Amino acid sequence: MRVDPHDLNKRFHSSKLRTKAAELTGQSETDLFGDQVPGHVQIKENQVLVECRLSSGLPLIVRVPLSYYRGIGARYLTSNQPGSPIICVLELVHNDPHLCIPLFAGGDLEDAAVDWQSWSRRYGLVLLHQPLGVENFVPADGSVHGQCLTESLSKARRHHSHFAARRPRFLTRRKVGVAGAMPLVSGREMIARN
Repeated sequence: MRVDPHDLNKRFHSSKLRTKAAELTGQSETDLFGDQVPGHVQIKENQVLVECRLSSGLPLIVRVPLSYYRGIGARYLTSNQPGSPIICVLELVHNDPHLCIPLFAGGDLEDAAVDWQSWSRRYGLVLLHQPLGVENFVPADGSVHGQCLTESLSKARRHHSHFAARRPRFLTRRKVGVAGAMPLVSGREMIARN
């Protein structure tokens, strides 16, 4: 099951992807996804909306800007059964594990790779992967849709360099005067000369 990266304002239920991944691997959803809150997810141009119900029954809508996500993560899972294929799960990776959103779950690794790169290109997010036996996501190849991370992250310049092209602070309070019509003065010289 997959979510199309090119379909904006797509609304889907994250529990369907979680259930599909659990069926393919033979593991429970909590083992695979922890305490992620299942709910309706809507991915827009610059934000993700997650709608869910709390245990008390109150509806909750969380808006998370896409810039808050670390990247598009690919997790590879193996089933408990011998001879079963490797399952790939793609997800929007957030520092808070409750806000990670599954996007793809399936055994076709070629489709997973295409979607993985499409999501990264579409939203300008880093490609991440989680190797087998490791708990954290790491950058896949050090690139953000073709650009090297080390080149794109440059050292910050001095704080005031942003304002260097502007007028100095003491001049910003002054208004530039407008010259009016100059009066024409005429007369004869009044200095005594011998």
